Amino acid sequence: MKKTKRLAPILPKELETCSFVEALDDQYISNCRISQETIDFSTEEALHIDRVVFENVHFLETVWPRSEFVDVVFLNCDLSNMDMSRAVFHRTEFRNSKLLGTNFAEAGIRHTLFDECVMNYATFGFSLCNTVSFVSSSLRFADFYEMELKSSEFSMCDMNDINFTETSLKGIDLSTNTFESIQVSIEKLRGCKVSPDQAIAFARQMGLVVENR
Repeated sequence: MKKTKRLAPILPKELETCSFVEALDDQYISNCRISQETIDFSTEEALHIDRVVFENVHFLETVWPRSEFVDVVFLNCDLSNMDMSRAVFHRTEFRNSKLLGTNFAEAGIRHTLFDECVMNYATFGFSLCNTVSFVSSSLRFADFYEMELKSSEFSMCDMNDINFTETSLKGIDLSTNTFESIQVSIEKLRGCKVSPDQAIAFARQMGLVVENR
């Protein structure tokens, strides 16, 4: 099966730099760069964020559920404990950012990149990841419970104690990632690509006794 190519954000060559307050217009933020700022703004109403770069921005446990992110880049940002549950992401990138405990539960995430991010304890339960790349990131204790992974990849990530319970790993390549312990549903492992050492670990998890001779 041909692998779907992830689409990068489509951004103007030049973006005007402005503050978050200046950029926010009736729940819409578009065509701008927000940099070197601390954002302490929560809302139960959905935000619509289109063609925006957030650079060196610290979000103070912000609550933005059901929001829509299209052609957005987060660069060197801190989104720890931010609530983006049930949000929609399309052509979005998170680069060199901190997402400790960030909530993506029930989100629709498409054509999105997480590169060199710290995502320990992040929550993706019941979400859809379609053509999403997790690259060189820490996913320790992250929760991927009963969610859907389509045309997505994990590459060179620390996945120790990640939770994939009730999530199908068919077509997912775990072989380049590292972990000592991982939670999976054994019946959902069919079609998952693993390294020889990982295969032994899974065999032991199934209750097999693996002897080295």
